[in-house]
Amino acid sequence: MQRRVGMLLATAILISIVLGACKTRTASEEDDKKAAIAVVLAKEQAVQTYDFDKVDSLHTSDARVIEESYPHPFEPDERQGWQLNKNAGLHVEYHPQDPVADVRGNVAWVTVTLHSVWTADAPAGRAMLGGSTQRGTFVETFILVKSSAGWKIAFCHTSTLPPDFGVEPDYQHDHGGVKFATVVESGPAGNAGFKSGDVLIEYGGRQIDTYADYARLVHAYSEGEKVMVTVLRGPEKITKEVTLEAMK
Repeated sequence: MQRRVGMLLATAILISIVLGACKTRTASEEDDKKAAIAVVLAKEQAVQTYDFDKVDSLHTSDARVIEESYPHPFEPDERQGWQLNKNAGLHVEYHPQDPVADVRGNVAWVTVTLHSVWTADAPAGRAMLGGSTQRGTFVETFILVKSSAGWKIAFCHTSTLPPDFGVEPDYQHDHGGVKFATVVESGPAGNAGFKSGDVLIEYGGRQIDTYADYARLVHAYSEGEKVMVTVLRGPEKITKEVTLEAMK
């Protein structure tokens, strides 16, 4: 009996130790996630203020980046590119959204959506933007490594999201325009009065025969811009102005 009680007690202690270790590990992982996200958000803040030294301090010395290009060293390319923006009088305001982190040992992956507003207060900047203001949404994915100095960014990939038109195409409709399988009622196309079943034949004054024609124009406009859209609804041709929105 005493032996059985002793075994039960030992088992209880072992379970307690294992559960305690799991809780500690989980807490540690959550702390690492928060720390990795903090580094990424600090990087975005430093970019806005053109604090190049701060940006560099958050990266490893051999960090690489993909931004509308093949992988290349983070520096000196990034500093040179942002210096051009600064010299042209460009300013950017980021609104980070939904940062997500995953930690595996000394490696962390962080993804964040960046809604951005670009403004220009000089002719060179306005020429680069095509106006005084431009909006855009980016998705950035980071790989960070942990060392005695904390988390550092080793790799970054940036994707530009196109503005939202608010439709889901019927991909089986392969000629004679792009048929709308679904139109989001509260989306840009829906707000303009377009409906499911309409067939897109012109977008921004350009003829649309296939989905490939439309896909080539997806990045031709920015959030907040207005585009003239023409559809066929049965025999009727309808043209309306659509104000594009940020992708959600």
